[in-house]
Amino acid sequence: MQNSHWVCGWGASTTRIPYQLADSFEDTTIRYLIFPTIDGGKIRIRLSNYFGTEKVRINAVYAATVLSGSNIDPNENVKLTFGGQNEAVIAPGEEIVSDPVDFNISHGKMIAVSLYFKERTSLTTGHSNNGPYIKKYFTRGNYAAAPEFPPDTLSDCPCYVFLNGLDIWASEDTRAIIAIGDSITAQPWPDCLARRLLSLGITNRAVIRKGISGNRLLREYKTYRPRMHHGISLLSRFKRDILQPGADRIFMLIGINDLLHPGPNHYAPMSELPSAEDMIEGYKFCIETARGHNMKIYLSTILPTGRFLKDDMLERETLRTEINDWIRSTDLIDGLIDFDSALRDENDHRRLKAEYDSGDLLHPSLAGAKAMANAIPEEYLK
Repeated sequence: MQNSHWVCGWGASTTRIPYQLADSFEDTTIRYLIFPTIDGGKIRIRLSNYFGTEKVRINAVYAATVLSGSNIDPNENVKLTFGGQNEAVIAPGEEIVSDPVDFNISHGKMIAVSLYFKERTSLTTGHSNNGPYIKKYFTRGNYAAAPEFPPDTLSDCPCYVFLNGLDIWASEDTRAIIAIGDSITAQPWPDCLARRLLSLGITNRAVIRKGISGNRLLREYKTYRPRMHHGISLLSRFKRDILQPGADRIFMLIGINDLLHPGPNHYAPMSELPSAEDMIEGYKFCIETARGHNMKIYLSTILPTGRFLKDDMLERETLRTEINDWIRSTDLIDGLIDFDSALRDENDHRRLKAEYDSGDLLHPSLAGAKAMANAIPEEYLK
């Protein structure tokens, strides 16, 4: 394919595996299903051991076209190599990229990436995107190249482990959108946006989810292990996460956890509650960083949460309103994404509309995620 370049077709943020998960596994195959919105003729994957303290060995890696469920097409199944080797070995703190391989990618046609771990492997680096469109499986034994997993041992995998990117050799006009944020972005709205792109006939845009549950713009959980999977601050990871192959714009939704998490506890004390000015300076840093890399940036208002309506939380609702007023009025960004207006209850702007509330007063339902995807102006997608 002439006049082509590498474009990130799928990706996720790199953080620590939640401590609730097992510390390790062995003789295990994981199969991740990926929904591409772009076309291409080659692929490569990226694997990260960023938070690891020992090397990781992945004994077999395959990419295949998905038939249904976790089942793949044996006629469209390729082995991936790394520096010409059949195994992937990732040193602590490092990331590796597979050798490019011919593989026909068609928008909307699901593909699978399968990883087999023979020896005991510490689970350190990964991410926990979730929602009805996220499909990932694991089983005991080496089934990386197998058309299907044994049904009696097949289970849903709770996390993505080590895999953090899949790049596609795509046409010159193909680009990626970085959707960056916290748990709301780690949930379905980027998936809904990907499907909206195809419904609009846009097949030269990928949506790359860079959301981390619990993530904050300004601060991180440095010493409290049960919260470390919430990630380093967005300010600290912003440059790394936006600089993906072929990415040219950023859709950013962040801030609710900066306001929500501080409280009478040892992992996020009240001294960490920011001012509106603190948050605005953080946004300006991200805007300047995006500009420095010739990327467009679209900033979203912070969604309402009924959790702020308690007497001891009302100050945080005032902060949210002040921050949103600045986001709506600034001329520093390329455009506004007003998720707040799209999802709030018309009779009480401090709450999510009932049908858009997942039930926890904070995270949108699937209907809310679809409303978020539809709230993004079409001209931002082209």
